[in-house]
Amino acid sequence: MKLQYKIIILPIMVMIAIFSVGILMVEYQVRLTLENKFKRELQTIALVALAAIESKNYKYDDQLTDDSFDRTADKVAAMSNVRVSYFSYNDYLLGDSTLDFNSIVNNQPYRQLPEVVSAIANNTGFAQRYDDHFNNVFYYAKFDVNRGIVARVSAPENFYSKPLTEIRWGFLMIILAALLAIFIFASVAIRLISKAVKQERMRLQNEIAEKTKEITLIQTMTTMVNDANSLDDAGIILANILPKLLPELSGALYITKPPERLLSKICFWGDWPQGLHVVVSDNSDSPSFELGYSSVDEGANNDLSIEAFIEHSFGVNLVADQHIFGKIFFTNKDKMIDEGTRNVIQHLVEPINCALANVQLKIQLREQAIKDPLTNLYNRRYMLDALNNALHQADRYDRHVAILMIDLDHFKDFNDKFGHEAGDLVLVRVAEQFLNNLRLEDIACRYGGEEFCIICPDTNLKEAYQLAEKLRLKIKKLSLQCQNKKLDTISMSIGIAVYPNHADNGHELMIQADNALYLAKKNGRNCTVVNQQNSSLG
Repeated sequence: MKLQYKIIILPIMVMIAIFSVGILMVEYQVRLTLENKFKRELQTIALVALAAIESKNYKYDDQLTDDSFDRTADKVAAMSNVRVSYFSYNDYLLGDSTLDFNSIVNNQPYRQLPEVVSAIANNTGFAQRYDDHFNNVFYYAKFDVNRGIVARVSAPENFYSKPLTEIRWGFLMIILAALLAIFIFASVAIRLISKAVKQERMRLQNEIAEKTKEITLIQTMTTMVNDANSLDDAGIILANILPKLLPELSGALYITKPPERLLSKICFWGDWPQGLHVVVSDNSDSPSFELGYSSVDEGANNDLSIEAFIEHSFGVNLVADQHIFGKIFFTNKDKMIDEGTRNVIQHLVEPINCALANVQLKIQLREQAIKDPLTNLYNRRYMLDALNNALHQADRYDRHVAILMIDLDHFKDFNDKFGHEAGDLVLVRVAEQFLNNLRLEDIACRYGGEEFCIICPDTNLKEAYQLAEKLRLKIKKLSLQCQNKKLDTISMSIGIAVYPNHADNGHELMIQADNALYLAKKNGRNCTVVNQQNSSLG
């Protein structure tokens, strides 16, 4: 059975049970009241019947000589609508409103009637018995002791049960009306409840769908950020997805880039003002980063209030290994971010924090795998892959690739004279000169010990020679001190080979560049030598 039918039927059954019990109780009380009233009426009629024969000088031992009792019984019965009978003390029927006089005259002593016997013995008598014509009949008898006459009145039960029947029908109509009202009310209520339930179900389904979409989007975003190869790639992902999760807010992601203690902006979304930047509020080991701006930057955002952005902003620190490595800011230029939205942001940033920490860890591990820890230059393993990629691009676009093989002159003697700490300092400063004077596409590598290799894509022989001389002179001008001791002048020898002039593959190209370096050392060091095979600087 469907729920809506149960909602209708159950109250109706309860109401039927309540009304049924109520009717039975009321009917019992009404029946008892009417029965007592009926008995009193019969008693009154019996007294009237005795009073109606007071004028007659009848004695209980007289024989019936006329029909006066019968006529009196008829008159009393006609007035009260009951049967009236007169009996003598010796049990003769003297008159009856139902029997004619001739029938009474021929009667012998009537019979021993319980109500008559009780009336003679107790002055009054009452009895109830079944009749073929009227079913249950009530009898009441009253005895006149002085004249020895018993007046008996009788009436069927329906004499007083008719009002009870009318009351029963009235209650039935009330029940039917109540049940109809309940049915109508329940039907309307069910319809309204069903509509409300349907609307609530639709609302919950939409809410679940939106929540599922949001969770899926967060999981997708977290997975994509985890798979990102760089922080810039992670920033692009966040800048595209975060506006969908928090459309009312603008924001920006800042990440620390060692060794500086400042945050660099990785990405932004929404109406984030370009004039905003992050400043360090203190110099402790765990610095606090806050938003700030300069008056010059503010002019670029005349349509927006940068102060409002700062005032309404909410930032969450990005932490890994108990150290802050960045901060993500959210802001609403029109109003403050409420507490509920801040809680949402906190929960949203948690997976982002973990994903960005993983990206930084991947970058760190990758750099450890491909970079020399002392000089921060690429190591020999990366150099071989980078050279192969550069040669592949050169073949595709018909370009040159130059290799500079570099060796610091007499570095062993230098190391023995000033110590390994000074030697490490020289290697670091030489690497810094390489990084500061090379193009972005050039790749500087530490080949081993004091040897370096620089891969220069899209560089011909003349350009390679000019770059080598520039680097050699920069290194020669270095003036270094270690432990308050001035170090000797640093010089280096350089050998150059160019693809495809000197070799047709990476391995052979490095051999040719190394041969040129050998010639530079043989020629007295502190010079640049180009491989002589198919060489021309013109």
